[in-house]
Amino acid sequence: MNNKIPNGSYCLFKPDEGGSRDGQIVIVESTKIKDTEFGFGYGYTVKQYHSHKNVSEDVWGHESITLKPMSNEEGYSDIILKNDESEKFKVIGIFEKVLG
Repeated sequence: MNNKIPNGSYCLFKPDEGGSRDGQIVIVESTKIKDTEFGFGYGYTVKQYHSHKNVSEDVWGHESITLKPMSNEEGYSDIILKNDESEKFKVIGIFEKVLG
């Protein structure tokens, strides 16, 4: 995220209340990401959110969700969620600003 949020920064996130998140920077909780350094069975990541939707008549659904790292450092890649993979990820906050 160092293209938008400098490494080591403290940030303010507002709670996710649903609605469109496309293009926004989000903090995501995941049961798929393991953080062995802290001993948790889940992890967190900060990425830019992009959604590809299927829309028909009165019904819509996510075809895929892409979480982009927005970093110029090597080793980071997009997380692409399709079908039921998104159940392992939960957007918990929307980026507001860098505090310091």
